[in-house]
Amino acid sequence: MTEKTDSMKTAAPAPKAEVKAPVAKKAAAKKPAAKKAAARKPAAKKVTPIKSVYEQIENSVFAVPVKLANKTFMASLGVFSYVQQEFDKQYKAFDRQFTKYAKDGEKVFDRWEDRVEDFRKDVEKKVDGAYDRVRDTFNKAA
Repeated sequence: MTEKTDSMKTAAPAPKAEVKAPVAKKAAAKKPAAKKAAARKPAAKKVTPIKSVYEQIENSVFAVPVKLANKTFMASLGVFSYVQQEFDKQYKAFDRQFTKYAKDGEKVFDRWEDRVEDFRKDVEKKVDGAYDRVRDTFNKAA
């Protein structure tokens, strides 16, 4: 055998711990009876609502330019609304005036059309008369 295993066999056994004599138990002091607490439901955790980006920076140094940009945007929407209303008014006025001019133009056109038609009929009669005279003259000469 090897030296290690030999030395282990010849070594004396480890000393045993001393055994203490049994001691008498003291009487347990009575504790006052504890009241049982009513069963409680576990408290629900309060969920903080998710804040928008605007709400997150509301109290920071970035809030001032954001608020200014927001006010500027709202002002531009107001101006756009005003301009649109004014444009609608101007368009309605233009449409009324245009309709009036169109009606007046139709009246003038009808008057001139009647005059031209009368003139055409007069010219046609004169041309027919002249044609008839020329034909009669050629028939007599022939």
